[in-house]
Amino acid sequence: MTENNPNLSEKSIKTNLSEPLLKEIGSIFIEDSTESTNDNAKEHLKTQKNLFSVHLAEQQTSGRGRNKKKWVSPHGQNIYLSLGWKSSINHSQLEGLSLAVATSLISSLKEFTSSDLKIKWPNDLLINKKKISGILIETTDSKKGLDIVIGIGINVHMDESEGVDIDQSWGNLEEFPSNKLDRNKIIVSIISEMYELFKEYPKSGFKNYLQAFESHNLLKDKLCKVNTDNETLEGKVLGVNEKGELLFENDGEIQHLRYGEVSIREL
Repeated sequence: MTENNPNLSEKSIKTNLSEPLLKEIGSIFIEDSTESTNDNAKEHLKTQKNLFSVHLAEQQTSGRGRNKKKWVSPHGQNIYLSLGWKSSINHSQLEGLSLAVATSLISSLKEFTSSDLKIKWPNDLLINKKKISGILIETTDSKKGLDIVIGIGINVHMDESEGVDIDQSWGNLEEFPSNKLDRNKIIVSIISEMYELFKEYPKSGFKNYLQAFESHNLLKDKLCKVNTDNETLEGKVLGVNEKGELLFENDGEIQHLRYGEVSIREL
């Protein structure tokens, strides 16, 4: 890897994390190539003793996004990060979790870009309406709550040829290819923010993240088209509620949309 795009480094990451956080994670696992960091985290959770674990790769061969879509993962260019969290939360708190994660992710990334980061409900991050990041959350029941895998993919320095298979408008976190961002520093910031979420979210759920989410909500007050299994609706997005549901006004009625059940796009 070139000097201005260093490899992922456990030493570089750990050096910049706080002592209390380091006590909670144990190891940071870095693979050169792996099928899926989410699968690695899921497997590790079966025997994990710490609050959370960190799983990274330079490349994924079977990376996936929501709805089983392929996540394009070229070698050494982006961030493919999964966190395995032994949580105490219950199923009722899950609905707003991906929105809280997206909000925390913006907090961790804003120091690395001068562009305005937006969230497309429930959990895609965009710069100038181009997707730069996605989140995939997977859960398993455990004795004390839920074992949760939070997968985060971020385009950092991917070039046009590497992104040719992506079926939507995409961009990178870095604005100028000559000014290479150090992925290790970005990862430190993400892990630190997520550690705060792991402490806070079980107590408050999504409501403490609601205001920050709305300030970055790409679709707020926009006219949108919603597709469900049964119908297609057009209306206006009013915002989100404390559960993380999208408030959608259609023909004078306000509907509460859950992200597992709908897809939405701006008109």
